[in-house]
Amino acid sequence: MKIISIYGVTRQSGNTTIAEELALISQNKGHKTILLDLDIHHGDVTERLKLNPHPNISDWCEDIYRRSRKTPIIFVKYTPFEWSAFLQKHPSGLDVLATNTNPKLPHYGNIYYEIMIIFNAIKKSDYDVMVVDTGNVPTSFNYMVLEESDFPVLVVDTFRYNVQMLKHFLWDLEDVHFPVEKLQLLFNREPSPIEDLPETVAKEFGLPVLGVLPEMEKGLETLARGTFSRKLVEIFDKMMGK
Repeated sequence: MKIISIYGVTRQSGNTTIAEELALISQNKGHKTILLDLDIHHGDVTERLKLNPHPNISDWCEDIYRRSRKTPIIFVKYTPFEWSAFLQKHPSGLDVLATNTNPKLPHYGNIYYEIMIIFNAIKKSDYDVMVVDTGNVPTSFNYMVLEESDFPVLVVDTFRYNVQMLKHFLWDLEDVHFPVEKLQLLFNREPSPIEDLPETVAKEFGLPVLGVLPEMEKGLETLARGTFSRKLVEIFDKMMGK
């Protein structure tokens, strides 16, 4: 299984659009693919893909909690048959663990363990590709997912204030001994004439550039034709070694 995790260093970076598109590209190329919306704070994959409100990730977390009342949470496990009940099927055939609908979920004391159980259960399954939208909130479980991914991707741009936010994010990762060298930078737009080039920003932090996307079109439809989607197809093929 290839695991691709998409983290937005700033709000409205386009990380959700990118995660959705990569998952759909993967599915349409014939890979058995699952999309996880781990943005439990602000996720909107359900609305964007026109899925039902339930089942979703909060339903699975609540089931883990119920099981943990009888079994210590570190021993809670699921078979694929058990957790398949929490997925939804997109018309493309893509499986989706949909957006959290419980506003209290991010504040649960055992949320790290619940996300770890979910992530590890799917990681051991027979999917070819798992794409994870990790949102843009620096949580311990997001760090865990990024570290466990084959392609931990940071979505950034070259606006100087946002470059500073990237710097502070990387400092925070280094403070917890995260292997920062695993990360790859995906720029969500071409720089303006007064901004640094993506290659310059990447060199400053010693990280590789996965790609540079064109500006996302307003109201972009899923898998809309255009340079944005074509560029994401190229990036996906690069990840798959094609």
